[in-house]
Amino acid sequence: MPETSMIWNLLLSIAAGSIVWWIRGINSKIDDLYSLVNKTRENIAREYALKTDVDKDLQKILDRFDRLEHKLDAMITKIISEHK
Repeated sequence: MPETSMIWNLLLSIAAGSIVWWIRGINSKIDDLYSLVNKTRENIAREYALKTDVDKDLQKILDRFDRLEHKLDAMITKIISEHK
């Protein structure tokens, strides 16, 4: 009978050790994923433009459209006045 309990204890120890080893491996992979997510967040933050920068660029574009509109208006006015 003592041999049976010793074999049973050996099997339980092997099973428990395997489960602990598996959990440790999973935990290591989770830590690696956290690290990758943090690096991705840092890289994404570098790639986005600030709102103030976007507003400045948009204002420059709108100013150019306004100048084009004024030039077109002047050209149309000139063409209409020549045909009268």
